[in-house]
Amino acid sequence: MGGAVRARFRATLLVALSTGVLGLGANHLVHAQGNSPPSAHSIYNALNALRVNPGQIYIVKNLDLRRDAIHITFIDGEFAFLEPLEGKETGFVFSGRGHILAIPRDPVEKASMARFLGTPLLDQEFTKAYFRFDDETAAELHSSLRETGAESGTDPDFVSEWDPLIASLNPGHSLRILTDLLASRPLPYFYAGLDGQDSGPFDALIDNRRPEQVFLGQPKTVNDVVLFDVWASYRREGVPDGSVPFSPLGYSLSTTVQQDSTLSGIAALSLRAVGNGERVVTLELSNLLRVDSVADENDQPLEFFQGEPVEGQGAGSAEGNSLIVVLPRAVHAGQEFKLQITYRGKVIRNAGNGVFFVGEHGTWYPHVSGLDTFATFDLTFRWPRRLRLVATGHKLDEREEGDWREGHWRSEKPVLVAGFNLGEYVVNTVDSGGVKINVYANSQLEQALQTRSSRRTILTPIPEENRQGVIQPMLNGSVSTPNPAPNPAAILHQLGEEIAQAVQFFGRFGGPFPFEHLEVSQIPGTFGQGWPELLYLPTFSFLSSESQRRVGLNKVIQEHFTEIVPYHEVAHQWWGNLVAWRSYRDQWISEGIANYVALMYAESRKDSEHALNVWLDRYRDSLISKLPGKQGTVDSTGPLTLGYRLRSSLNPEGYDEVIYAKATWVFHMIRMMLRNPQAKDPDERFAALLRSLTETHRDGFLTTGELQDAIEKVMLPSMNLEGDRSMAWFFDQWVRATGIPNYKVEFTTQQSGDQYVVKGSILQTGVPSTFLASVPLYAQYAIGKPELLGRVTTNGEKTSFRFVARSAPKRILVDPFKTTLCHTE
Repeated sequence: MGGAVRARFRATLLVALSTGVLGLGANHLVHAQGNSPPSAHSIYNALNALRVNPGQIYIVKNLDLRRDAIHITFIDGEFAFLEPLEGKETGFVFSGRGHILAIPRDPVEKASMARFLGTPLLDQEFTKAYFRFDDETAAELHSSLRETGAESGTDPDFVSEWDPLIASLNPGHSLRILTDLLASRPLPYFYAGLDGQDSGPFDALIDNRRPEQVFLGQPKTVNDVVLFDVWASYRREGVPDGSVPFSPLGYSLSTTVQQDSTLSGIAALSLRAVGNGERVVTLELSNLLRVDSVADENDQPLEFFQGEPVEGQGAGSAEGNSLIVVLPRAVHAGQEFKLQITYRGKVIRNAGNGVFFVGEHGTWYPHVSGLDTFATFDLTFRWPRRLRLVATGHKLDEREEGDWREGHWRSEKPVLVAGFNLGEYVVNTVDSGGVKINVYANSQLEQALQTRSSRRTILTPIPEENRQGVIQPMLNGSVSTPNPAPNPAAILHQLGEEIAQAVQFFGRFGGPFPFEHLEVSQIPGTFGQGWPELLYLPTFSFLSSESQRRVGLNKVIQEHFTEIVPYHEVAHQWWGNLVAWRSYRDQWISEGIANYVALMYAESRKDSEHALNVWLDRYRDSLISKLPGKQGTVDSTGPLTLGYRLRSSLNPEGYDEVIYAKATWVFHMIRMMLRNPQAKDPDERFAALLRSLTETHRDGFLTTGELQDAIEKVMLPSMNLEGDRSMAWFFDQWVRATGIPNYKVEFTTQQSGDQYVVKGSILQTGVPSTFLASVPLYAQYAIGKPELLGRVTTNGEKTSFRFVARSAPKRILVDPFKTTLCHTE
């Protein structure tokens, strides 16, 4: 392996491991165990120390290895196992010429593969490969070597070339293998890191501990940011879901915020074993918080591994946010136990001018990794007296003690997550139908915005739009005299009243507000998030229109922070907190409903200028816009069900650009299909559908399939395009696939008595020929509003129609009232 190729191969694999997709790079503590059984750390160290077995190097030809849909052939080259550990071989390496063929079965995954590789399969030769496993791979290969009569020998150059690379790669896999070595019922693991001739280094993984056991992909660096391109990820046929082995019952968190903003905490976790025979508990905790100790309920110390700290740009990186705890013995399904964890670090940021925020929103306390179950939270805080602190849950008490404040919060019911925020807040309280809403804001802007607003600016009338049709924050124009900085606390009452009205409005779609109160707190920048009973809203949402202009925002950005962000986060109290998503493939549902009902609320306000239609146009234009420097549109980044995978080298902003825009349109189309314009309440069917989902999935999870089932129960005959009373046509096209149709109409008109016969065709492009849609066509006459001629169910690239009109239309309009996501000519 050449030096440049070796460096590239090593760097790529290390990135793959550190993303958390494949494993955890850990620092370790060595505990002397005397004559007791080997500690987890000693086993881990031994796994890390494995190198090429120098006397067992084979010359191989056409050696085959199959795992699920992956077929690997070692055509010609050198092959060597790693040294065995207690008689068990857990890896090998290869140099030479090899070939890999992988064909995903799922059509969504085939399409994903094609987006990255140009074909719906992986078919590549490779020159180098590193393998780790704890399944039957070694036994199968030994059998194949015996059958071919291959003999082992030595090659010092092969050893010296591979050993340094193996040393750097092993830690990412040792913890995963350790998990199985300690378990009574291990779940097979197989990993291959390959240096592809065409693609460069990539990963192939089959891990029965993952919910989707088969994984293919590679890291890519775009503008110095490492992204992971997931080519394919899917479940194995006939293999049970690799669910999280432990579920949380409750968290008791005692947190102190020091005068210098350092956080120290003691977390007591009550957990329940889901399966039998596990000893390794995987938790998530910010890498900026370093663990001091882990103990069981009897205060006996437990071994643990924690990821290396990684400094991000003003916040902790997601890399290494793992804490692995090793139990002294295996537990059985249903067994409950407790862990106590102490930790400290700096996760609270100071944005200047007394503006603070919790940078690690979801990892400021140790918790079971991934979405699994709702849990209770008991939170106690101690913090500097000059600051106010807000948190999720019901506040039981708060008191002062010298220079400190102490408070106690408890969740009203089991929830998924907990959060807090603090600052030099001013507070305003509003009552919304018995729901107490407290809105907190700072009297000063954070330092970055203070500088931007120190002088009055005059914005250009028509600012430049970016490729998504969104106006960028700019400071265009001339400068005049210094101006007092905007005060975020100045509109507290107004914002509180509007949030209170939104709470009442959303009750129509989600039922009564899920909690007794709602805390709304300011956070610097553009970030917003809706936790149970607690909202983080960006500073921009706390500013008047004039103040927003003074800090450089223009019309579209102002409307985003005024019309969408606050109410989108309020809607998450129902959609995201009351009803959560089951997996990353279902997260679009929560974001889509929250965004859509937020726009419906904006539309309902007296000062609205058709906000819903304006944003639908913006979202459509964004989705059909071209990706810079690449073929394809924003929509072609991938379907909604890819979730976080939309953020890739193809489009680093893919998640935000696709999920919010297209999911909003999906729910708009569902609403339009269910709408009854003649009814007293035209949207009652849509509202009833959403309410039924909150009732049937309260404090639980909603999947894409369950949403489809719910719509099929209330669908109208006009929605039954395939004649089988199924909405598969809709979900397969709009949710599980990409493509936005472009329509063009050709027509002629002939008079027949006192009527006019309109004949023509609707041309459909931009989507597969099998794409189904019920497209409304309207006649535009010389005067008056457009009148509906009828609907055409598209059938291929060209679909004929015949309608009777009262007069000769000047034009035929395709869906002028925006009931379908499409582009028209």
